[in-house]
Amino acid sequence: MLAKVPPAAIPLHAALAPGRAAFNRGAYFEAHELWEDVWRTREGGERSFVQGLIQIAAGLHHLQQNRPRPAASLLRKGLEKVARGGIVPSARLRIRTLTRDVERLLAALDRPSPKMTAPGSPKL
Repeated sequence: MLAKVPPAAIPLHAALAPGRAAFNRGAYFEAHELWEDVWRTREGGERSFVQGLIQIAAGLHHLQQNRPRPAASLLRKGLEKVARGGIVPSARLRIRTLTRDVERLLAALDRPSPKMTAPGSPKL
């Protein structure tokens, strides 16, 4: 009989992979849901990092729904957590690209009359 591997024993990059695939195809709500499952199994810095990814995905989902104010709030919170670093090597994600893309979205949302109704396509 094979022993079941505890979720926390799965490398972070592997645990994040299904959500990353959803995120990269613009399915931000799905990515958010998949990453919540990972978030529940992690502790410390990894948990905070994954929470940041969840917040960014939720923010992008709000943009898809034409809700720029809650989007900006969640994007800022997520960016702050993800940008702390320390987890990047174990996550094997393109965090610099993601943070740059999110910063650009926030700059567009901060304009007096943002004309953005849907996000670009940030990738991980």
